[in-house]
Amino acid sequence: MSPLRIGGVLVALALASIVLRRLSRRAPTAADGLGFAAALVLLLVSLFPWLANLPTEVLRLGATPRRRLFMLLVVSNLVLWLYTVWTSDQRRRRQETAAEQMEALVARIAASSAPVEIDGVAIVMPAFDEEESVAQVIEGLPREVLGLAVTPIVVADGCSDQTAAVARRAGAAVLDLPINMGGGAAIRIGYNYAARAGARVVVTMDADGQHSPEDIPGLVHPLLDGDADFVIGSRRLGSFERVSAMRSLGLSFFNFFLNLLLATHLTDCSSGFRAFNVYRLRHLETSESQYHTAETIMLVRRQGLKIVEAPISVQRRLAGQSKKGNDFVYGYRFARTMLTRWLRG
Repeated sequence: MSPLRIGGVLVALALASIVLRRLSRRAPTAADGLGFAAALVLLLVSLFPWLANLPTEVLRLGATPRRRLFMLLVVSNLVLWLYTVWTSDQRRRRQETAAEQMEALVARIAASSAPVEIDGVAIVMPAFDEEESVAQVIEGLPREVLGLAVTPIVVADGCSDQTAAVARRAGAAVLDLPINMGGGAAIRIGYNYAARAGARVVVTMDADGQHSPEDIPGLVHPLLDGDADFVIGSRRLGSFERVSAMRSLGLSFFNFFLNLLLATHLTDCSSGFRAFNVYRLRHLETSESQYHTAETIMLVRRQGLKIVEAPISVQRRLAGQSKKGNDFVYGYRFARTMLTRWLRG
């Protein structure tokens, strides 16, 4: 037996051993079956080289040793690629399941300490270390909007400062998450809590003072009139302070690209100042922990719900620094989120 065939036998046995060792610790998966099949094929070809002639004859490549080796390399690389993709998908699914379970546990812990009943508009504000601004934002909220009572809900996202305590003293219902889950997860937790508490409309806004409470009626009005299921506050239809020319250029590009993908005509796809019809969006299943704004628009669009925009004004934050990262990081992650959600459907 040639050294190449001996090597093939050893590799096949090693691969089979790895698969069997994994099976001893957990239930079998499709990836395990693919790995075991690859080990079996490699073992058979190493022991019986003439088997490698079959695909070369079908493709009319000839049966020389060099062409058999070439075909074996092609097949083995294809199998390896399939195995890698399969295992990667299995890993991603396990991670998503673990993240969902963790989020559900964190939400249950947070909700147990903030029982409240809502009959009107819930203002959900995710907050990460915003103790310097959150009280001023809460105190600036209206008591009611278009005849509906307003209830502020602050989701303190694993804060290391006194955000939760300050928000509670200012009169908000507080969901104090024991760990940092990310802005998207914090909004999901706050939204689900508001829906269970009986809210008719949920408005999401920042806790850093960038969003103006005076704009809330303009977001809620189309929902109450039945003209929309989801209202996006657009700074481009209103006014905003330019923070970075690079970021402004990037958002213009993302607006264009998202409109191209979804056949829409939106002007501000990254706005976090929004209003939801709770009944219509109860089954909205977002998954992103950060940069969730584009994901939400895609899901709403695919459900066939009506999206409208309303003008808002955006100022500089009252205190602290943005948690979104620099312009390059923000742009890269926003684009990755948008493309990932579009490809996943």
